[in-house]
Amino acid sequence: MRHLLFCDEYRLENPVSGSSPFAEEFAARGPFDSQGRSLRQFDLQTRMFRYPCSYLVYSGAFRKLPVPAKKAIIAQMTTILSSPDPQPGFAHLSATDKAAVLEILRDTHPDFQQPAGTLP
Repeated sequence: MRHLLFCDEYRLENPVSGSSPFAEEFAARGPFDSQGRSLRQFDLQTRMFRYPCSYLVYSGAFRKLPVPAKKAIIAQMTTILSSPDPQPGFAHLSATDKAAVLEILRDTHPDFQQPAGTLP
């Protein structure tokens, strides 16, 4: 869980830039929510990604997790992201970031669009 929500993420001391089209091509893979946001969008000013949640939640490996494990992960992520108070170990997540990540997941990830207890 801590890795999915970028706990202990290294803070960039200086902005990162380059001439390669990689960042644009990577971000263009989406998926995007109704507001055009994606977990693949880079920040590269103070941190690597704009939204502090790993895009690997869309991976085949995540999809193929045993249902009980996936239910537990989704339930825990939803609790952390929807709590108005900082959760132990997740104080790095601002209220704005938590709301944005949860909105993106609910809009783009089928497993977050339904209650965690009802996963197929």
